[in-house]
Amino acid sequence: MPRLNNLVVIGMGAPNQLKDGRRSVCVCAWSLDNNCFHRVYPVPPKWFRKWDLFDVEVEKNPQDHRENTWKIKNSKQDWNRLYQWIYPHRKKYPTNKREKLIQEIGFTTLGNLIDNMRSFGIIKPKIKDFELVQKRDKTEKQLTLGFGNAEDLDEPFTIINQADYKYKPYLVYECEGNCNCKNRTHRQSITEWGCFEYMRKFPNKEMNLKDNLRLFDDDWNKYVLVGNIHKAPKTYIIIDILRFKKKKVMLK
Repeated sequence: MPRLNNLVVIGMGAPNQLKDGRRSVCVCAWSLDNNCFHRVYPVPPKWFRKWDLFDVEVEKNPQDHRENTWKIKNSKQDWNRLYQWIYPHRKKYPTNKREKLIQEIGFTTLGNLIDNMRSFGIIKPKIKDFELVQKRDKTEKQLTLGFGNAEDLDEPFTIINQADYKYKPYLVYECEGNCNCKNRTHRQSITEWGCFEYMRKFPNKEMNLKDNLRLFDDDWNKYVLVGNIHKAPKTYIIIDILRFKKKKVMLK
């Protein structure tokens, strides 16, 4: 079974719940060795934070054919001993190098991702709108970064916010660059864990989430990390909205 080394966490979706009751997140990580994205799951919540560095022993899931998608070795059998296959580094990826890394990874468009069946990509968006949609039915299934419906895999996921959150966030944007999608305006659901944490902590102030994300604040650079879903690999959702405070230019 392969071991992936020197991975940096770029984004994580909100926690999901397995059919047997285990809770997990799906991690999007960038390989500093191979210069590519990897999808790693299932990971217990709170084991990682964004920009953590780690190594991990993994195996392929024969039912998931997405690019660079891995299950942690023996994740079902060794759930309570999963730490034996994950090797966290002592330090995070340096703060002063994070935006540079995102820029070095490079930007793409949704059309390019779909055409090339990429698992992940970073888009420099022209943000048009932010929406909070109130869900009609708390039991409605959602497609998540990990899996789709309960019968898809031996370890099916349903997102835990179905019972806990009354709103689902969406971002409306256009890709910067030459996007060949028929509709250049994209409306995608946001699964970023931080969004749901905000709504959990401030249950009557969900509408302030837009400001918390700095979406229309010109003092911040914004980049959108998107990933495709298992049941519909040409459908992408937003895993994270990466935000960096612009550096002030000192005039001489």
